[in-house]
Amino acid sequence: MPRYLVLANQTAASPELTSVVREIVEKDPDTEFVLLVPATPVEDLLDWQDGDSETIAKRTAQTAKDHIEGMGAKVLRTEVGDASPVKAIEDELGRHQENYDGIVISTLPLQRSRWVALDQPRRIERRFKLPVRHVVGHSVTMTREDLINGLNEDLNLELEALLRSVYHAAAGRGMLGHELRELLTKELPSELDHATFLADKIVALGGEVCIRPAVPAELGAARDLLQQNIAAERKIITNYTKRIDQAAEFGDKGLVIRLENILASETDHLEQLERLGR
Repeated sequence: MPRYLVLANQTAASPELTSVVREIVEKDPDTEFVLLVPATPVEDLLDWQDGDSETIAKRTAQTAKDHIEGMGAKVLRTEVGDASPVKAIEDELGRHQENYDGIVISTLPLQRSRWVALDQPRRIERRFKLPVRHVVGHSVTMTREDLINGLNEDLNLELEALLRSVYHAAAGRGMLGHELRELLTKELPSELDHATFLADKIVALGGEVCIRPAVPAELGAARDLLQQNIAAERKIITNYTKRIDQAAEFGDKGLVIRLENILASETDHLEQLERLGR
């Protein structure tokens, strides 16, 4: 009967891996699986967990076994292996001398996976002369929907910045109001570019653009206008910092680079506002 070695740790119970196992079982219900969980060092895990690396790996293996068996697949046994995926497979094949029809390797997305960064799936296929199916567990880190929702939040903050800049540039009085006007009107093209990029990216990811910007508060004194802009800019920077991490978890390197450029621009703008207030 067919037998597959499944190599996974943090994505061992992911929907993506479950889907692949189900697909294999549908082709042949007698297929057996051996689940091999490398003992990844605790400091390399996405989230803190109680216990040492081997204890955590054993717990992960049992959870994944229950999950896979729950959808009707046969798990022959589970094993905890070396932290190195290649060494873990080598030890497994050396100990049990079993014949496998293939290896299923489940990893985190590129930006968060040491295994992928080291090209382990291809190295394993070349080393052990077995077909390798690489599964990426996006759902363990950041889902597409979560990222789209975050980008929509950023988009609305940029649109709020546009409205606030137009209003405050017109409402400011005195020398400080004039200087604030010069700074805000200079940033309008940049804010529009940011909003346009965010809207285009949301659509490219398959989402819908949600336009719900807050209307700027009515303030009179130029000093109050300046402080509101500083507070809003700090919020935008916090959001973009979070979004960069989310984009990295999702595995969109191009988005990470664009967001880092936007973050740099917003940081420069904040520093200019803060200098104006001194």
